[in-house]
Amino acid sequence: MSQAPATPPGANASRLPTDDELREVAASLRGMRFGSVTIVVQDGVIIQIDKTEKRRLRNRREASENAQT
Repeated sequence: MSQAPATPPGANASRLPTDDELREVAASLRGMRFGSVTIVVQDGVIIQIDKTEKRRLRNRREASENAQT
């Protein structure tokens, strides 16, 4: 009984991202001012994109002080 050889770990590591994958990454970055984008790769393939965006709000006191000066 003969088995097919297992694919060695990292065999797909040299695969380049597809145009669709690159578009998804670019869309995640578009418009972001503060934050991070995490790309999860498994066996050389992008399987998940996480986007964390931070929005900074000035409090009313700071806004009114800046308006008076």
